[in-house]
Amino acid sequence: MRRSYLCRFAAAVLFVLFSLGGNATELEQQLRDHVRILASDSLQGRGLGTQGAERARNYIIQQFREAGIEPLAEDYLQPFNFRQNLVWVDAWNIVGVVRGTDPVLRNEYILIGAHYDHLGFTMDGDSKRIFPGADDNASGVAAIIEIGRHFAQNPDLLGRSLIIVAFDAEESGLLGSRYFVNHAPVPLVQIRKMFSLDMVGMYAANNGVHLRGISSLVQGDDLARELAGNMEVSIRRTGQRIERRTDTAPFGDSGIPATHVFTGQKSPYHKPGDQYHLLDYQGMARVVAFMNGLLAELSVRPVLEPASSLPEVSVQSQAKRRQGVAAGALVNIGSGFHRYPDEFFTADALFAFSAGLYLQVPLTRLLTLQGEAHYDRNASMISGGEFYRHSVTFPLNIQIGTPGGMSQDVRLFYFAGPYYRYSFAGKVAGEAMDFDNLFRNEEWGYSMGVGMNIFRVYIGYTSRRALTSLSRLEAFDLRDSNGYFTLGYRF
Repeated sequence: MRRSYLCRFAAAVLFVLFSLGGNATELEQQLRDHVRILASDSLQGRGLGTQGAERARNYIIQQFREAGIEPLAEDYLQPFNFRQNLVWVDAWNIVGVVRGTDPVLRNEYILIGAHYDHLGFTMDGDSKRIFPGADDNASGVAAIIEIGRHFAQNPDLLGRSLIIVAFDAEESGLLGSRYFVNHAPVPLVQIRKMFSLDMVGMYAANNGVHLRGISSLVQGDDLARELAGNMEVSIRRTGQRIERRTDTAPFGDSGIPATHVFTGQKSPYHKPGDQYHLLDYQGMARVVAFMNGLLAELSVRPVLEPASSLPEVSVQSQAKRRQGVAAGALVNIGSGFHRYPDEFFTADALFAFSAGLYLQVPLTRLLTLQGEAHYDRNASMISGGEFYRHSVTFPLNIQIGTPGGMSQDVRLFYFAGPYYRYSFAGKVAGEAMDFDNLFRNEEWGYSMGVGMNIFRVYIGYTSRRALTSLSRLEAFDLRDSNGYFTLGYRF
C-alpha cells in the first residue's frame, strides 16, 4: 500500500511539472478566456437577481459539461432563496463532481469551490457603473473549471472523488456555502477537505500564494510546502486558522478542514477597475498546476485527518436539524391585574415584568417551537394595597409566520401556547402570602401574541392569562392576567 501511494504521488508530481512546462500557454489562454467572459460588461457585475448572474450561471454549467465534470445530483443546480432587506432573492449553487478511481476512497470527497457572484452595478445618473469582479472572483471560477477539466481528462490521478462548486451569494454573507453545508448532497462526514479559491489572479504582484487554513488538516502544511518546493511555487501565509471572510467558514464550523487559496488583495478590490486584462494569467496557471498536484496527492492519502481544534463533523441530518436553532434573552415589560370570573369587576392593573431566556427550534419553514424560562413579578391592585407575587414561569409557544432559517433577516409571526408558573413568594396588602392555606403555588394558563425577529433583535406583544385560580378556597375564584411588550436579543 505504501509503495503504491508513493508511486502515485511521484506520477502526479511529474505530470503536473510536465503540464506546467508544456501546456502553460494553453492553460493561460483558457483561464484568460473564462475571466474575460465572466468579467465582461455584458454580465453586469454578476449581481444577485440580474440577467448577468444568469448568464454567468449558464456559462459555468456549459463549461462544466464541456470539461467532463458531471452533475453531482440530477442536474448541476442547487437552488435556494433568502431575504435581502424586504425582498426575496433566488440564488443557485452550481455543483459538479469528478469521480475518484480508488474502490474505497472514491466514497470520500475533496471539495473545491469558488464564488461566482459579485457586486453587480450601480447607476450614476443615466450611466451604469459596473463592478466586473475579474480577480474577485472570476479568477477562482476559471481556476476550478480548469482543475475539473484536468481531472476529468486524467481520472486515474484521483483516489477520492472531487466535488466542484461555484457558490452563489458569497458577497451577501457566505449564503451559498452555508446553504450547501446545511443541505449537502452527500453526508458531511464524507467531505474530508475543502478549498475555496477566492482571488487567485495576482500571484506575481503578491510574490506567491496564501494557503490560509492548510494546517486545519494534519500534515497539510508540510505536504503543501514539499510540493511547492518541487514546483518552485512560493507559498506565503499558511496556518491553522480558517478564514472567516470567504466560503471556508461554514465548512470549518462544521468540522471540515478548509483552506482559502488566495494570491492577495492588490487588485482593485470591489472597484470598477477590477478588470480581466489586469490579471496575471501566468501566475494563475502556476496556482492551478500546483492545486492539481496537491489535490492528486490528497486524494490518494490513506487518511485525511482534521486538526484537533476543529469541531466534530456532524452528519447531514444533524446539520439540517441545527439549521435555524436560536437562543437568546428577553425582557417583558407591561402590566397585570386579577380577574374575578364569578364577579362583575376586575382589579386595577399594576406594573409587571419578567426576564429570562428563550430557545427557538424550527419545525418547518413556517412553524417554530419557542420555549422560555422567566423570573416573573406579576401584580394587581386591591382595596388594601398591592397584591404581587415572585414566580418562575415556563411558556411553550408555537409560532406560525413567514419562513425562517439561517438566511432570513426579518420574520413575522403569531404565537400561542400554554405556560406553567410556580410562585415562591409574594405579599397581599403588605402581608406575606399564605401558600399553605389561602393561595396556590402552581398556576397553568396560556400565552398568545405577535412578534418579529429583525436580525438578532426580537420584539413583540404577549398576552398571558391564567386558567387556574390562585385561591385555594372553592368559593373564591381569582385568576391572573398580564400584557407585555417584549424585547429580546439572539445570542
